[in-house]
Amino acid sequence: MYGGKGIWMWMCRGAGIRMGTGDMDRASEDDIKIEYHPSSGIEAKVYSFDNFEHRAADFLVPPPDGQPWSPFKSRLEFEIAEIMLEVGFNNQQTDHLIKLCHHCAVGKEKLTFKNHKDIHNMWEAASHRITKFTKEVILVPFTGDEGLWEYDVHYRDLWELAADMLCNPRLFPHFTFDAHRLSKFDGNTFSQLPPGGKPLAYILYADKTKLSSFGTAKGYPVYAREGGGYVVGWLPIVKDEKLHSGKPSWVDFKNTIWHTSFARIISLLASKSQTGQWLECLDGVTHWFFLCILILSMDFKEQSVMSLTRGIMSLWPCPICLVPRDDLWDTSKSYRQRTSKESQAVINAVRAKETFEEREELLKEQALHLIENAFWAVAFTCVHRALSHDHCHVNHGGLWSCHLWVELQKYVVTLGRAQVSQVDNWFILFDLFEDFPCWRNLRHPNQVIGVTFTDSSVHEDISKMIIYATHGVLTETDSPLSYFLLRCVRLYLEMDMYAALEVHTANTIEEGRHMVQVFTALMKQYMTQTADDNVKNWNFPKLHMTTHIFDDIEAKGATRNYNTKPNEQMHGPLKDWYLNRTNFKNVAEQILHIDHWLLVVDDIGRRISDFDKYLQQKSDSDGEEDDALDDENTNIGPGTDSISTLDPSQHLNAFLNTFLPACNILLPNGRRIHLQSDDTVDWKLYTDYLQCNPQFFNTPRFDWVFIRTQNSVILGHLVFLFQCAIGNDILSLALIHPFDAPTGPRPQQDKQLNLLRVRAQPCAKAEFFSVQSIICGALLVQDSGSNPLDYFVVDTIDTDMFLCVREMHQQAGHPVRI
Repeated sequence: MYGGKGIWMWMCRGAGIRMGTGDMDRASEDDIKIEYHPSSGIEAKVYSFDNFEHRAADFLVPPPDGQPWSPFKSRLEFEIAEIMLEVGFNNQQTDHLIKLCHHCAVGKEKLTFKNHKDIHNMWEAASHRITKFTKEVILVPFTGDEGLWEYDVHYRDLWELAADMLCNPRLFPHFTFDAHRLSKFDGNTFSQLPPGGKPLAYILYADKTKLSSFGTAKGYPVYAREGGGYVVGWLPIVKDEKLHSGKPSWVDFKNTIWHTSFARIISLLASKSQTGQWLECLDGVTHWFFLCILILSMDFKEQSVMSLTRGIMSLWPCPICLVPRDDLWDTSKSYRQRTSKESQAVINAVRAKETFEEREELLKEQALHLIENAFWAVAFTCVHRALSHDHCHVNHGGLWSCHLWVELQKYVVTLGRAQVSQVDNWFILFDLFEDFPCWRNLRHPNQVIGVTFTDSSVHEDISKMIIYATHGVLTETDSPLSYFLLRCVRLYLEMDMYAALEVHTANTIEEGRHMVQVFTALMKQYMTQTADDNVKNWNFPKLHMTTHIFDDIEAKGATRNYNTKPNEQMHGPLKDWYLNRTNFKNVAEQILHIDHWLLVVDDIGRRISDFDKYLQQKSDSDGEEDDALDDENTNIGPGTDSISTLDPSQHLNAFLNTFLPACNILLPNGRRIHLQSDDTVDWKLYTDYLQCNPQFFNTPRFDWVFIRTQNSVILGHLVFLFQCAIGNDILSLALIHPFDAPTGPRPQQDKQLNLLRVRAQPCAKAEFFSVQSIICGALLVQDSGSNPLDYFVVDTIDTDMFLCVREMHQQAGHPVRI
């Protein structure tokens, strides 16, 4: 289910979704069934797997505006103003560039700008294209103070912003207003809205960020994910007063300001959630929309503020469920979930109490603050259900970085300097030499032991490689407890991989829940073994939050829908604008002004692009299709000199004489092929993501790949990638060194750490494969043990690798371990 557009989607494989008898009689294996919500009145549909396609709804797109650059006088003026805005010219630079343009301007269009005021006025005239920000001043009383405290709040009208997107030709085709479920047939087996009502759901994210390098200037933006990421509000930041800081009354005051401010941001959303709002969309259909907040994405601290719970020191710290404070460590148990209705009833009961002591006692029992929650005004929204598992802060920036990794480092340091150096050198070698290959978007810190990283993404990358860096150091013989913790880390990584999957089925959700329980069971054993000599306290909220991972996935879709990692990346432009485009006074208004103008630039630019495509299609309606012979899924890069002393011509002759007839390609003149190494074979290197290059940044780089053979999936090391011309056919082929030699009995450490060991064949057994046999790239690291031909497949690098290696484990008959 993709909450940002009010869509409910469910994808399932196997017996997780039962089909009717008639459906199963007509269905074939792997068929896809779509079931729409009963209120939509749309019948279920079954598609074959090969013909199924999830695409935007078909509707007649109106011809684009003939002058999409309006209100600018011409396209030229719009593009010049756009460049100035993107670069961030100051007034003097703007005036100088305009003078230069007047001197060199030629053509039919006339430049009418005279100075920066003309451009400023034109952007203001164009600002109506996107819903603008509104500024309000809120007045909040503080206990013991006769006056009212003033704070500024900036926000966009969330309904008007949604209406902008619903009337956008680029975005509207991707909206689906009827909930539906996808199921994949393998041979076996929500609504409170009034009739005709359609949900329009929002994903909201709010988090304070440092605008300046030293943290003296801060901002508190609010983002909405609805057809994209938009800044929709700017909350006030309450500076701590030494006289009041730390007092319960000051905490309540800060929470009151937060919810009063947020209530302004969602005020129109709240009113329209009660009665709905009619809107005629681009398809000509008038829909009755009911607005709701489906997902609230933020870290644990902000979750406590949004839910108005009392945080980690209260009797019930979790903002989602009623877990006792002393049981946060035990993730094998589940507890009753909180609801907005129950919280509201508690607050009403507290207000009925006569004395402060009675009110405070009841509030402590329920771990709530005596404040009106802003989200209670939004219909079809429960703030506790909208709060979601934060994959970034709970896993990478919490459970791993602050707990598992800290414990693991202690054990390494205890073993001595040689072991610390060995682990650090592993990361350095991983970055520098071909024996430790690179992987796209994977960072390799030069030192990890004893170094503090503040970026959760760096911790995520360290966790992906830590098993392979430490399995030769933290052994069961030298350090039993550290080895036991390493087994726990391995289970944590598998749980993290299941949580990170972009698409879930009933099977993956079941396996993920099982992995949480397996991790919990092993962690309990580790806590028991270290209870006497370990001062580590494992009773903390982020360990407990793992119990909510797969409940959230079932309710709101994949974790990428509510992970704070992509949301935090949107802070970057705000910091740049603060540094380069403000005078460091009243920065909120200046930053939001730039943000709004850039949204207008994007809107006009897209309309111009649509206009260009429309004109191109009219002029090229009878154009010919490209008849290129290259395979659309592969791209062979420019050629280089020979990179190996191996002469592959004899192997290639034998391969082609077998491969071509199997592909129904006639042999030239009906004769067997005999090629010399310098004949018609064109050796070229692949230059996209898979590298097969003797000089990749002055270092040899030959990647590993997964290869699908007739019998199974194997791993191999790229030697050559090339194209071969046979008659009129061009074949994309690869010479690959297979890593499928027998590895013998599986070592106990491989079983307990779930490592997939592969062994290289002799170099003379390199084989030719069609590039179409390559499934994807792979990452292997050499085992530090006695056999230099043994490698481990790094399955924690991403979800695709994880699933591929899982399949190979199943093929090899490896049992599930605990």
